[in-house]
Amino acid sequence: MNFEEKLGKKLKYLVFYPKNIDTNKEYNVVFFMHGYGDSMNGISGVIEYLSKDNVYVFLNAPFELIFSGIQTGYYWYQFPLENFDEFAISQNYINESIDEFLEDANFKIKKLFLGGFSQGGIMTLHNNYRGKINGLFIIGSRMYEELENEIVINKNTKIFLSHGTNDEVLNIGEGRKIKSFIETKNLILDYHEFNIGHQIIPDQMFELNKWIEQI
Repeated sequence: MNFEEKLGKKLKYLVFYPKNIDTNKEYNVVFFMHGYGDSMNGISGVIEYLSKDNVYVFLNAPFELIFSGIQTGYYWYQFPLENFDEFAISQNYINESIDEFLEDANFKIKKLFLGGFSQGGIMTLHNNYRGKINGLFIIGSRMYEELENEIVINKNTKIFLSHGTNDEVLNIGEGRKIKSFIETKNLILDYHEFNIGHQIIPDQMFELNKWIEQI
């Protein structure tokens, strides 16, 4: 796989480039965020099921998860959401890292996508990169009603939403709340439920591929 690890000013990230990338060609750039306790390396495994025609940037959360004195993963903010400073720091770091990557890109940008799984999906719904994103994808995630007024999504931004009906971490009701919220905003939504738990399966990624290609 054509992966390159980068140490940004705020976040680390793992980048996948199409084979023999042409600097004169336009490419979609897909920023993908992991869940609580995972990492850019862990979530990057989904590349096996994603289209190899896009550039993927797997962002690594800034905060280390320590268990029994051992670093076991990373998180965007600590559960439950009580430390809003962590939440805000991560959102700023995400935006600054997107800026940084796009400024350094040596190829032409086609369209921008931002998304993630679980906590990464939460960060996506509450971000939208200042309205510059063409598509948001949210997988196995939830929203915070107390921050609902801060969710501002450009009306032209398309949204892909997927959730497992047997999700034992964030139950299907959480995904359906996001669906209802998006529908009340009259945004363009592609919604999928799967008979799975709190996980990502190939069929979800195949649907994500199709959605990206159609935008």
